Amino acid sequence: MSKIHQAMRRAEKDGRASGILPSGAREEVQGTIETGKSPLRSTIHDLAPPKNEGLPVGSISDFSLLVERKITPDSRLVALSSRTYDGLRDKLRRTKADARTGSNDLKAILFTSVGVGDGKSLTTANLSISISKELGERILLVDANLRAPSIHRLLGVGQENGLSEVLQGTVRASQAISRTDLSNFCILTAGNRVENPTELLNTRKMSDFLALAKKHFDWVFLDSPSLMPEPDADLMSSMVDAVVLVTRISQSSASPLQDGIQMLQGRNVLGMVLNDVDARLRAFGTEPNI
Repeated sequence: MSKIHQAMRRAEKDGRASGILPSGAREEVQGTIETGKSPLRSTIHDLAPPKNEGLPVGSISDFSLLVERKITPDSRLVALSSRTYDGLRDKLRRTKADARTGSNDLKAILFTSVGVGDGKSLTTANLSISISKELGERILLVDANLRAPSIHRLLGVGQENGLSEVLQGTVRASQAISRTDLSNFCILTAGNRVENPTELLNTRKMSDFLALAKKHFDWVFLDSPSLMPEPDADLMSSMVDAVVLVTRISQSSASPLQDGIQMLQGRNVLGMVLNDVDARLRAFGTEPNI
């Protein structure tokens, strides 16, 4: 029996502890980061190759020229005032250092989940803040969930001129990316809603944007939709350097979690962040090659 199944069964038997909760509640975040390729097969086929539309996404030559937005953070962004995410941040930093030793670089990382409500967006935003605060490295947080964006609400900013506008070619990336009043922390919201998010993400401009972002930032975190039922996250997982799977143990069972891992076959899955987990499961970790 896999560690995933064992952990899920123990959680169902032993009960749940407080996880990512509203303001004032203690937050528990567990996770492991382990390099390795997923050996499982994907159940979602990639779409047609991206189209080369020949429109540049723009360059970022001077960060001081980026528009600055003052954020009004949601109270659940606990990384602003606590060290809850330090362990996960440090694991990710060590994994990145190990990858560099092997002539690889982990900059663009996709955060996804099996289903809605697993705490994916909160995890991504909190981890981004923790990195910008403690490591002093420049990070770009991208809301790549064009179907149900939430990063703008967590940060208390508007979402005009975001990723959807960059991909449609109506604005350049340098016009859409914003500095915040947090040092080293930049954001790109999802932008205005579109009718065809999958088709929009499956363009050469998305690949060009990621290449540009990796050139100018130390880290690029993409908050994506869940793996099911839409193919957006699976599509983007082929464009990034690595993937982190987020799940909330009180809302998941071993079966859909395993299905989610299978969808990421062939991707560089670093590991899993397990939210809402009993303290007795803190030893839980992903298998060596999940």
